[in-house]
Amino acid sequence: MNQEEAPLFEALCFHKDQNRGNYHVPGHKQGKAFDPLGRELFGDLLTIDLTEIAALDDLHQPEGVIRQAQELAAAAFGADRTFFLVGGSTAGNISLILAACQPGDQLIIHRASHQSVFNGCHLAGVRPVFLSGRGDVPLGGEITVEDLEEAILRHPGVKGVFLTSPDYFGRLQPISQLAKICHRHGLPLMVDEAHGAHFQFHPHLPPPALTQGADGVVQSTHKMLTAMTMGSMLHLKGSRLDRNRVAKGLGMIQSSSPSYPLMASLDLARRLMATGGQKELQKTLHQASLIREQVAGMRHLQEEVQPEGDPLKLNIRADRRISGYKMLKWLEKQGIDPELADHEKVLFVLSPGMEGEESVRLIEALHRLDQAIPGWEEDPRQPVPDIPVLSESHLSWDRLRSVAGETVSLPQAEGRMAAEMVVPYPPGVPSVLPGEMLSAEQIRHILHTLDKGGRVRGLTPGFPPGLHVIK
Repeated sequence: MNQEEAPLFEALCFHKDQNRGNYHVPGHKQGKAFDPLGRELFGDLLTIDLTEIAALDDLHQPEGVIRQAQELAAAAFGADRTFFLVGGSTAGNISLILAACQPGDQLIIHRASHQSVFNGCHLAGVRPVFLSGRGDVPLGGEITVEDLEEAILRHPGVKGVFLTSPDYFGRLQPISQLAKICHRHGLPLMVDEAHGAHFQFHPHLPPPALTQGADGVVQSTHKMLTAMTMGSMLHLKGSRLDRNRVAKGLGMIQSSSPSYPLMASLDLARRLMATGGQKELQKTLHQASLIREQVAGMRHLQEEVQPEGDPLKLNIRADRRISGYKMLKWLEKQGIDPELADHEKVLFVLSPGMEGEESVRLIEALHRLDQAIPGWEEDPRQPVPDIPVLSESHLSWDRLRSVAGETVSLPQAEGRMAAEMVVPYPPGVPSVLPGEMLSAEQIRHILHTLDKGGRVRGLTPGFPPGLHVIK
Protein backbone atom coordinates (compact mmCIF):
# COMPACT_ATOMS: atom_id res chain seq x y z
CA MET A 1 0.00 0.00 0.00
CA ASN A 2 1.18 3.52 -0.73
CA GLN A 3 1.69 5.10 2.68
CA GLU A 4 2.30 8.49 1.04
CA GLU A 5 -1.44 8.70 0.44
CA ALA A 6 -3.95 10.16 2.90
CA PRO A 7 -7.25 9.31 1.19
CA LEU A 8 -9.64 10.80 3.74
CA PHE A 9 -7.72 14.04 4.13
CA GLU A 10 -7.29 14.34 0.37
CA ALA A 11 -11.02 13.80 -0.21
CA LEU A 12 -11.86 16.58 2.26
CA CYS A 13 -9.46 18.98 0.54
CA PHE A 14 -10.84 18.09 -2.90
CA HIS A 15 -14.42 18.63 -1.72
CA LYS A 16 -13.52 21.96 -0.13
CA ASP A 17 -12.13 23.25 -3.43
CA GLN A 18 -15.16 22.23 -5.49
CA ASN A 19 -17.33 25.14 -4.28
CA ARG A 20 -20.39 22.91 -4.13
CA GLY A 21 -23.80 23.97 -2.84
CA ASN A 22 -23.87 23.17 0.88
CA TYR A 23 -27.39 22.20 1.94
CA HIS A 24 -26.44 19.80 4.73
CA VAL A 25 -25.19 19.88 8.32
CA PRO A 26 -23.20 21.17 10.18
CA GLY A 27 -24.99 24.44 10.49
CA HIS A 28 -21.97 26.73 10.25
CA LYS A 29 -21.78 25.87 6.49
CA GLN A 30 -18.00 25.37 6.41
CA GLY A 31 -17.39 28.39 8.61
CA LYS A 32 -19.64 30.93 6.92
CA ALA A 33 -21.61 31.46 10.14
CA PHE A 34 -19.33 31.46 13.17
CA ASP A 35 -18.27 33.70 16.00
CA PRO A 36 -16.14 36.43 14.34
CA LEU A 37 -13.26 36.18 16.78
CA GLY A 38 -13.40 32.39 16.80
CA ARG A 39 -13.33 32.29 13.01
CA GLU A 40 -9.79 33.67 13.05
CA LEU A 41 -8.62 30.57 14.88
CA PHE A 42 -11.06 27.95 13.58
CA GLY A 43 -11.56 29.22 10.03
CA ASP A 44 -9.36 26.83 8.03
CA LEU A 45 -10.51 23.83 10.03
CA LEU A 46 -14.19 24.66 9.56
CA THR A 47 -13.89 24.36 5.78
CA ILE A 48 -13.33 20.60 6.18
CA ASP A 49 -15.79 20.12 9.06
CA LEU A 50 -18.23 18.17 6.93
CA THR A 51 -20.63 15.25 7.18
CA GLU A 52 -21.40 11.87 5.55
CA ILE A 53 -22.08 13.10 2.02
CA ALA A 54 -21.42 10.54 -0.71
CA ALA A 55 -17.79 11.35 -1.52
CA LEU A 56 -16.73 11.38 2.12
CA ASP A 57 -17.88 7.90 3.19
CA ASP A 58 -19.44 6.81 6.51
CA LEU A 59 -17.40 5.76 9.56
CA HIS A 60 -20.08 3.25 10.63
CA GLN A 61 -20.22 1.54 7.23
CA PRO A 62 -16.98 2.50 5.49
CA GLU A 63 -16.79 1.63 1.81
CA GLY A 64 -14.74 4.49 0.35
CA VAL A 65 -12.07 6.88 1.61
CA ILE A 66 -12.55 6.05 5.32
CA ARG A 67 -12.17 2.36 4.55
CA GLN A 68 -9.02 3.09 2.53
CA ALA A 69 -7.61 5.21 5.37
CA GLN A 70 -8.30 2.46 7.90
CA GLU A 71 -6.67 -0.14 5.64
CA LEU A 72 -3.56 2.02 5.34
CA ALA A 73 -3.50 2.36 9.12
CA ALA A 74 -3.83 -1.41 9.56
CA ALA A 75 -0.84 -1.95 7.27
CA ALA A 76 1.23 0.70 9.06
CA PHE A 77 0.49 -0.56 12.57
CA GLY A 78 0.68 -4.27 11.76
CA ALA A 79 -3.02 -5.11 12.21
CA ASP A 80 -5.43 -7.24 10.22
CA ARG A 81 -8.21 -4.69 10.76
CA THR A 82 -8.13 -1.15 12.13
CA PHE A 83 -11.04 1.02 13.28
CA PHE A 84 -10.82 4.80 13.67
CA LEU A 85 -12.05 6.03 17.06
CA VAL A 86 -13.52 9.50 17.58
CA GLY A 87 -14.32 8.90 21.26
CA GLY A 88 -10.76 8.30 22.38
CA SER A 89 -9.42 4.96 23.58
CA THR A 90 -12.44 4.88 25.90
CA ALA A 91 -14.66 3.86 22.96
CA GLY A 92 -12.22 1.17 21.88
CA ASN A 93 -11.85 -0.35 25.34
CA ILE A 94 -15.61 -0.54 25.84
CA SER A 95 -16.26 -2.03 22.40
CA LEU A 96 -13.68 -4.78 22.94
CA ILE A 97 -15.41 -5.83 26.16
CA LEU A 98 -18.82 -5.76 24.46
CA ALA A 99 -17.41 -7.96 21.70
CA ALA A 100 -15.72 -10.49 24.00
CA CYS A 101 -18.43 -10.93 26.64
CA GLN A 102 -22.11 -11.59 27.17
CA PRO A 103 -23.96 -10.36 30.29
CA GLY A 104 -22.89 -12.42 33.29
CA ASP A 105 -19.57 -13.52 31.77
CA GLN A 106 -16.33 -13.16 33.70
CA LEU A 107 -13.35 -11.21 32.38
CA ILE A 108 -9.90 -10.92 33.94
CA ILE A 109 -9.12 -7.22 34.26
CA HIS A 110 -5.81 -5.60 35.11
CA ARG A 111 -6.53 -3.80 38.41
CA ALA A 112 -4.49 -0.81 37.22
CA SER A 113 -6.70 -0.30 34.16
CA HIS A 114 -8.17 2.99 33.03
CA GLN A 115 -11.67 3.81 34.26
CA SER A 116 -13.07 3.17 30.77
CA VAL A 117 -12.29 -0.55 31.12
CA PHE A 118 -14.34 -0.79 34.30
CA ASN A 119 -17.12 1.27 32.71
CA GLY A 120 -17.08 -1.24 29.86
CA CYS A 121 -17.64 -4.03 32.37
CA HIS A 122 -20.64 -2.13 33.75
CA LEU A 123 -22.16 -1.64 30.30
CA ALA A 124 -21.57 -5.24 29.26
CA GLY A 125 -22.87 -6.71 32.52
CA VAL A 126 -19.52 -8.43 33.05
CA ARG A 127 -18.36 -9.90 36.37
CA PRO A 128 -14.73 -8.72 36.51
CA VAL A 129 -11.89 -10.63 38.13
CA PHE A 130 -9.22 -8.17 39.25
CA LEU A 131 -5.55 -9.04 38.72
CA SER A 132 -2.84 -6.82 40.22
CA GLY A 133 0.85 -6.76 39.51
CA ARG A 134 3.63 -7.46 41.96
CA GLY A 135 5.82 -4.78 43.47
CA ASP A 136 5.68 -1.88 45.89
CA VAL A 137 3.91 0.57 43.58
CA PRO A 138 0.26 1.71 43.64
CA LEU A 139 -1.96 -1.11 42.32
CA GLY A 140 1.09 -3.27 41.67
CA GLY A 141 3.79 -3.45 39.04
CA GLU A 142 4.44 -6.41 36.76
CA ILE A 143 1.84 -9.11 36.24
CA THR A 144 3.51 -12.51 36.39
CA VAL A 145 2.83 -15.54 34.24
CA GLU A 146 2.11 -17.56 37.40
CA ASP A 147 -0.51 -15.10 38.67
CA LEU A 148 -2.29 -14.97 35.31
CA GLU A 149 -2.28 -18.76 35.07
CA GLU A 150 -3.76 -19.04 38.56
CA ALA A 151 -6.47 -16.47 37.75
CA ILE A 152 -7.51 -18.41 34.64
CA LEU A 153 -7.53 -21.77 36.43
CA ARG A 154 -9.57 -20.39 39.34
CA HIS A 155 -12.15 -18.98 36.91
CA PRO A 156 -12.53 -21.64 34.20
CA GLY A 157 -15.39 -19.89 32.40
CA VAL A 158 -13.55 -16.60 31.93
CA LYS A 159 -13.94 -15.09 28.44
CA GLY A 160 -10.68 -13.20 28.07
CA VAL A 161 -7.97 -11.05 29.63
CA PHE A 162 -7.69 -7.25 29.47
CA LEU A 163 -4.34 -5.67 30.39
CA THR A 164 -2.81 -2.19 30.31
CA SER A 165 0.68 -1.80 28.83
CA PRO A 166 2.37 0.63 28.93
CA ASP A 167 0.87 2.55 31.82
CA TYR A 168 0.96 6.34 32.13
CA PHE A 169 4.52 6.24 33.48
CA GLY A 170 5.89 4.01 30.72
CA ARG A 171 5.92 0.74 32.68
CA LEU A 172 5.43 -2.34 30.51
CA GLN A 173 3.89 -5.75 31.04
CA PRO A 174 5.47 -8.95 29.61
CA ILE A 175 2.85 -9.13 26.87
CA SER A 176 4.52 -11.89 24.86
CA GLN A 177 4.62 -14.28 27.82
CA LEU A 178 1.12 -13.40 28.97
CA ALA A 179 -0.29 -13.80 25.45
CA LYS A 180 1.04 -17.36 25.30
CA ILE A 181 -0.79 -18.20 28.54
CA CYS A 182 -4.04 -16.70 27.22
CA HIS A 183 -3.83 -18.50 23.89
CA ARG A 184 -2.97 -21.84 25.49
CA HIS A 185 -6.31 -21.54 27.29
CA GLY A 186 -8.10 -20.39 24.13
CA LEU A 187 -8.63 -16.84 25.43
CA PRO A 188 -8.19 -13.52 23.62
CA LEU A 189 -5.73 -11.01 25.06
CA MET A 190 -6.89 -7.38 24.85
CA VAL A 191 -4.45 -4.58 25.60
CA ASP A 192 -5.06 -0.95 26.41
CA GLU A 193 -1.94 0.43 24.71
CA ALA A 194 -3.18 4.02 24.78
CA HIS A 195 0.33 5.29 25.54
CA GLY A 196 2.15 3.06 23.06
CA ALA A 197 1.00 4.10 19.58
CA HIS A 198 4.57 5.17 18.74
CA PHE A 199 6.22 1.81 19.52
CA GLN A 200 5.74 0.53 15.97
CA PHE A 201 7.90 3.21 14.37
CA HIS A 202 11.39 3.07 15.92
CA PRO A 203 13.67 0.09 16.72
CA HIS A 204 14.82 1.67 20.00
CA LEU A 205 11.29 1.73 21.39
CA PRO A 206 9.63 -1.26 23.07
CA PRO A 207 7.88 -3.78 20.80
CA PRO A 208 4.17 -3.06 20.27
CA ALA A 209 1.59 -5.40 21.73
CA LEU A 210 0.37 -6.56 18.30
CA THR A 211 3.80 -8.04 17.52
CA GLN A 212 3.76 -9.86 20.87
CA GLY A 213 0.55 -11.79 20.35
CA ALA A 214 -2.20 -9.42 21.48
CA ASP A 215 -5.53 -10.01 19.74
CA GLY A 216 -7.08 -6.57 20.24
CA VAL A 217 -5.16 -3.36 20.93
CA VAL A 218 -6.44 0.15 21.58
CA GLN A 219 -4.12 3.11 21.05
CA SER A 220 -4.55 6.83 21.71
CA THR A 221 -3.04 8.18 18.51
CA HIS A 222 -3.36 11.66 20.01
CA LYS A 223 -1.23 10.93 23.10
CA MET A 224 2.23 9.99 21.83
CA LEU A 225 1.66 10.60 18.11
CA THR A 226 0.22 13.58 16.28
CA ALA A 227 -3.55 13.14 15.88
CA MET A 228 -6.00 15.62 17.35
CA THR A 229 -7.25 15.08 20.90
CA MET A 230 -9.73 12.14 21.09
CA GLY A 231 -8.29 10.61 17.90
CA SER A 232 -7.52 6.94 18.59
CA MET A 233 -7.43 3.56 16.85
CA LEU A 234 -8.50 0.01 17.60
CA HIS A 235 -6.41 -2.73 15.99
CA LEU A 236 -7.36 -6.41 15.63
CA LYS A 237 -5.12 -9.31 14.73
CA GLY A 238 -6.15 -12.93 14.27
CA SER A 239 -9.61 -14.41 14.70
CA ARG A 240 -10.08 -14.70 18.48
CA LEU A 241 -12.17 -11.50 18.53
CA ASP A 242 -15.23 -11.20 16.29
CA ARG A 243 -14.73 -8.17 14.03
CA ASN A 244 -18.43 -7.78 13.39
CA ARG A 245 -19.16 -7.68 17.12
CA VAL A 246 -16.42 -5.08 17.58
CA ALA A 247 -17.92 -2.96 14.79
CA LYS A 248 -21.40 -3.34 16.29
CA GLY A 249 -20.13 -2.19 19.69
CA LEU A 250 -18.44 0.83 18.15
CA GLY A 251 -21.68 1.68 16.38
CA MET A 252 -23.40 1.88 19.76
CA ILE A 253 -20.60 3.70 21.60
CA GLN A 254 -19.41 6.24 19.03
CA SER A 255 -21.25 9.28 17.72
CA SER A 256 -23.35 8.84 14.59
CA SER A 257 -21.94 12.25 13.52
CA PRO A 258 -18.17 11.77 13.81
CA SER A 259 -15.79 14.67 13.35
CA TYR A 260 -14.19 14.64 9.91
CA PRO A 261 -11.25 16.87 10.93
CA LEU A 262 -10.60 14.45 13.78
CA MET A 263 -10.69 11.40 11.48
CA ALA A 264 -8.51 13.19 8.93
CA SER A 265 -5.95 13.87 11.65
CA LEU A 266 -5.75 10.10 12.21
CA ASP A 267 -5.14 9.64 8.49
CA LEU A 268 -2.36 12.24 8.59
CA ALA A 269 -0.79 10.96 11.81
CA ARG A 270 -0.51 7.53 10.19
CA ARG A 271 1.04 9.02 7.04
CA LEU A 272 3.60 11.02 9.02
CA MET A 273 4.68 7.97 11.01
CA ALA A 274 4.62 5.51 8.11
CA THR A 275 6.73 7.73 5.86
CA GLY A 276 8.99 9.56 8.32
CA GLY A 277 8.23 8.29 11.78
CA GLN A 278 11.65 6.84 12.52
CA LYS A 279 13.31 10.16 11.70
CA GLU A 280 10.81 12.13 13.82
CA LEU A 281 11.14 9.77 16.76
CA GLN A 282 14.94 9.71 16.49
CA LYS A 283 14.95 13.48 17.00
CA THR A 284 12.73 13.08 20.04
CA LEU A 285 14.89 10.28 21.47
CA HIS A 286 17.93 12.51 21.03
CA GLN A 287 16.25 15.34 22.95
CA ALA A 288 15.25 12.86 25.66
CA SER A 289 18.87 11.73 25.93
CA LEU A 290 20.08 15.32 26.34
CA ILE A 291 17.56 15.94 29.13
CA ARG A 292 18.57 12.73 30.91
CA GLU A 293 22.25 13.66 30.75
CA GLN A 294 21.47 16.88 32.58
CA VAL A 295 19.24 15.19 35.17
CA ALA A 296 21.97 12.64 35.88
CA GLY A 297 24.25 15.47 37.00
CA MET A 298 21.76 17.10 39.38
CA ARG A 299 22.22 16.86 43.13
CA HIS A 300 18.66 16.54 44.40
CA LEU A 301 16.61 15.34 41.42
CA GLN A 302 16.81 11.95 39.82
CA GLU A 303 14.98 9.92 37.21
CA GLU A 304 12.85 7.02 38.33
CA VAL A 305 13.95 4.59 35.66
CA GLN A 306 11.44 2.09 34.28
CA PRO A 307 13.44 -1.02 33.23
CA GLU A 308 12.89 -1.58 29.51
CA GLY A 309 10.11 1.03 29.70
CA ASP A 310 9.18 3.81 27.31
CA PRO A 311 12.15 6.19 26.96
CA LEU A 312 9.80 9.03 26.02
CA LYS A 313 8.31 9.09 29.52
CA LEU A 314 10.49 11.03 31.97
CA ASN A 315 9.68 10.41 35.65
CA ILE A 316 11.46 12.81 38.02
CA ARG A 317 11.59 12.46 41.80
CA ALA A 318 13.56 14.16 44.56
CA ASP A 319 16.22 12.51 46.73
CA ARG A 320 14.18 13.56 49.77
CA ARG A 321 10.52 12.86 50.60
CA ILE A 322 9.05 15.58 48.40
CA SER A 323 5.73 14.86 46.71
CA GLY A 324 5.33 15.10 42.97
CA TYR A 325 2.33 17.37 43.55
CA LYS A 326 4.54 19.95 45.23
CA MET A 327 7.09 19.82 42.42
CA LEU A 328 4.33 20.11 39.81
CA LYS A 329 2.89 23.26 41.43
CA TRP A 330 6.34 24.82 41.57
CA LEU A 331 6.99 24.01 37.89
CA GLU A 332 3.62 25.42 36.83
CA LYS A 333 4.61 28.75 38.39
CA GLN A 334 7.75 28.58 36.22
CA GLY A 335 5.64 28.26 33.07
CA ILE A 336 6.25 24.50 32.75
CA ASP A 337 3.23 22.17 32.48
CA PRO A 338 4.07 18.50 33.20
CA GLU A 339 1.63 15.73 32.31
CA LEU A 340 0.81 14.74 35.90
CA ALA A 341 2.18 14.06 39.36
CA ASP A 342 1.66 11.54 42.13
CA HIS A 343 2.82 11.17 45.73
CA GLU A 344 6.43 10.58 44.68
CA LYS A 345 7.18 11.93 41.24
CA VAL A 346 6.27 14.21 38.36
CA LEU A 347 5.87 12.94 34.79
CA PHE A 348 6.98 14.65 31.56
CA VAL A 349 5.80 13.36 28.18
CA LEU A 350 8.32 13.73 25.36
CA SER A 351 6.81 13.32 21.89
CA PRO A 352 7.55 14.21 18.25
CA GLY A 353 6.15 17.74 18.63
CA MET A 354 8.88 18.71 21.11
CA GLU A 355 11.52 21.02 19.60
CA GLY A 356 15.07 21.60 20.79
CA GLU A 357 14.29 24.88 22.53
CA GLU A 358 11.64 23.12 24.61
CA SER A 359 14.28 20.67 25.83
CA VAL A 360 16.49 23.58 26.88
CA ARG A 361 13.56 25.24 28.64
CA LEU A 362 12.78 22.07 30.60
CA ILE A 363 16.43 21.51 31.52
CA GLU A 364 16.74 25.06 32.84
CA ALA A 365 13.55 24.68 34.92
CA LEU A 366 14.74 21.36 36.37
CA HIS A 367 18.08 22.94 37.34
CA ARG A 368 16.18 25.67 39.20
CA LEU A 369 13.99 23.03 40.86
CA ASP A 370 17.09 21.09 41.86
CA GLN A 371 18.44 24.19 43.61
CA ALA A 372 15.10 24.84 45.35
CA ILE A 373 14.57 21.33 46.76
CA PRO A 374 16.94 21.63 49.79
CA GLY A 375 14.82 24.45 51.23
CA TRP A 376 11.58 22.47 51.20
CA GLU A 377 10.10 20.58 54.12
CA GLU A 378 9.70 16.86 53.61
CA ASP A 379 6.22 15.39 53.24
CA PRO A 380 4.96 12.69 55.59
CA ARG A 381 5.49 9.15 54.37
CA GLN A 382 2.52 7.90 52.37
CA PRO A 383 2.19 4.10 52.41
CA VAL A 384 0.91 2.32 49.32
CA PRO A 385 -2.56 0.81 49.93
CA ASP A 386 -2.48 -2.97 50.01
CA ILE A 387 -4.34 -4.42 47.02
CA PRO A 388 -4.69 -8.23 46.68
CA VAL A 389 -3.07 -9.80 43.63
CA LEU A 390 -6.33 -11.56 42.77
CA SER A 391 -9.75 -10.35 43.89
CA GLU A 392 -13.39 -9.94 42.92
CA SER A 393 -16.12 -7.47 43.74
CA HIS A 394 -18.06 -8.31 46.90
CA LEU A 395 -21.22 -7.74 44.84
CA SER A 396 -21.79 -8.47 41.18
CA TRP A 397 -21.75 -5.27 39.18
CA ASP A 398 -25.23 -6.07 37.91
CA ARG A 399 -26.52 -5.98 41.49
CA LEU A 400 -24.67 -2.74 42.18
CA ARG A 401 -27.05 -1.00 39.78
CA SER A 402 -30.07 -1.78 41.93
CA VAL A 403 -28.92 -1.83 45.57
CA ALA A 404 -29.64 1.19 47.75
CA GLY A 405 -26.84 3.58 48.61
CA GLU A 406 -26.08 6.56 50.77
CA THR A 407 -23.44 9.26 50.94
CA VAL A 408 -21.07 9.42 53.90
CA SER A 409 -18.02 11.56 54.58
CA LEU A 410 -14.81 9.96 53.35
CA PRO A 411 -13.35 9.36 56.83
CA GLN A 412 -16.57 7.53 57.78
CA ALA A 413 -16.32 5.21 54.76
CA GLU A 414 -13.79 2.81 56.30
CA GLY A 415 -15.15 -0.72 56.19
CA ARG A 416 -18.02 0.32 53.91
CA MET A 417 -18.61 -1.00 50.40
CA ALA A 418 -18.05 1.58 47.67
CA ALA A 419 -20.91 2.19 45.25
CA GLU A 420 -18.88 4.36 42.85
CA MET A 421 -15.38 4.47 41.41
CA VAL A 422 -12.92 6.86 43.02
CA VAL A 423 -10.52 7.97 40.33
CA PRO A 424 -7.47 10.24 40.67
CA TYR A 425 -7.36 12.01 37.31
CA PRO A 426 -5.00 11.97 35.63
CA PRO A 427 -4.08 9.13 35.23
CA GLY A 428 -7.67 7.88 35.42
CA VAL A 429 -6.87 4.59 37.19
CA PRO A 430 -9.43 3.94 39.98
CA SER A 431 -8.02 3.73 43.48
CA VAL A 432 -11.39 2.36 44.64
CA LEU A 433 -13.82 0.23 42.63
CA PRO A 434 -17.55 -0.35 43.11
CA GLY A 435 -18.07 -3.31 45.39
CA GLU A 436 -14.72 -2.94 47.17
CA MET A 437 -14.55 -2.56 50.94
CA LEU A 438 -12.69 0.65 51.77
CA SER A 439 -9.60 0.35 53.94
CA ALA A 440 -8.09 3.01 56.16
CA GLU A 441 -5.02 3.02 53.88
CA GLN A 442 -7.14 3.73 50.80
CA ILE A 443 -8.92 6.60 52.55
CA ARG A 444 -5.65 8.13 53.74
CA HIS A 445 -4.27 7.80 50.22
CA ILE A 446 -7.24 9.67 48.73
CA LEU A 447 -7.16 12.41 51.38
CA HIS A 448 -3.42 12.84 50.86
CA THR A 449 -3.96 13.20 47.10
CA LEU A 450 -6.57 15.91 47.70
CA ASP A 451 -4.45 17.66 50.32
CA LYS A 452 -1.53 17.92 47.88
CA GLY A 453 -3.67 19.38 45.13
CA GLY A 454 -4.48 16.25 43.14
CA ARG A 455 -7.84 15.88 41.40
CA VAL A 456 -10.10 12.97 42.31
CA ARG A 457 -13.31 12.00 40.52
CA GLY A 458 -16.16 10.14 42.20
CA LEU A 459 -16.33 12.16 45.42
CA THR A 460 -19.13 14.52 46.42
CA PRO A 461 -18.29 18.15 47.27
CA GLY A 462 -17.76 19.12 50.86
CA PHE A 463 -15.20 19.24 53.62
CA PRO A 464 -14.35 16.50 54.08
CA PRO A 465 -15.61 15.17 50.73
CA GLY A 466 -18.27 12.48 50.60
CA LEU A 467 -18.44 9.08 49.00
CA HIS A 468 -21.41 7.05 47.80
CA VAL A 469 -21.47 3.66 49.56
CA ILE A 470 -23.84 0.69 49.74
CA LYS A 471 -26.48 1.27 52.37
